[in-house]
Amino acid sequence: MNYRDVARGCLIRASAMLPSNSEETLRYAALELRQCLECLIYERAWCYKSVLSNDDLKEWQPSRLIKRLLEIAPYADKGVRLTMASKEEENDILMDETERVLSRKELGKHYHKIGSYLHASFNNDLEPIALNTTSVNKSLERLSTLLDEVINSPIAKLVPKAGLFTFDCKKCGERVGCEPDYTVSEFNLHCSNSKCSASYKITFDAVNHQLSYRPDKVSATCANKDCLNPVSIWQRDIKHGNSFTCGKCGLLNIIGYSISIA
Repeated sequence: MNYRDVARGCLIRASAMLPSNSEETLRYAALELRQCLECLIYERAWCYKSVLSNDDLKEWQPSRLIKRLLEIAPYADKGVRLTMASKEEENDILMDETERVLSRKELGKHYHKIGSYLHASFNNDLEPIALNTTSVNKSLERLSTLLDEVINSPIAKLVPKAGLFTFDCKKCGERVGCEPDYTVSEFNLHCSNSKCSASYKITFDAVNHQLSYRPDKVSATCANKDCLNPVSIWQRDIKHGNSFTCGKCGLLNIIGYSISIA
């Protein structure tokens, strides 16, 4: 499935219904535009599928999906400018285009708003309220213009795949990845598998221009005084009430917070 083609079809059908004085027609137009928004977010997610977990790929809600994208790729909702010049004459610009991408802010502004047009409205006395067709028409037409800009962007789906940093989670084996932020020397990254609590410290070596990772763990010992076996616990597992079993003596250790007064 080509998401952009599906989005284009949704936009064409919605545009054919606008403007309209019919509530039913406007609701159908809103539904088409909502699906158009969804397709554009799914297309963007597809560009980063190499660093998305199975849990991420099951996420259908656009607002949550784009939030996850921005966690692993801070510029996922930003367009890329592509400039090409002549090999013989650098001032001879052959192409200078900017990719138009649907931003998280734009998605948040329109998605739930047009979704509200699909539901019955009522006042405080539970009396039905008719759609304000004038207002709805303006809202849908503004969104149509925005979506047209994105769908007909001169360049699309430009993702610096070579720059994506990926590795397999040491706890669950799920693929972990991100679009590195080279402006900081160290940052945190956690596995996106909802059933996994692994987290990592990502370090950027500015001299060699390389990234490395290490599990974010803390050292502890078994509470059995006859054992005191050293163990490593994932930082995200350090929560009151969590437990682990000592691999040496088999004792169940329960994590708890305490206060000591000197």
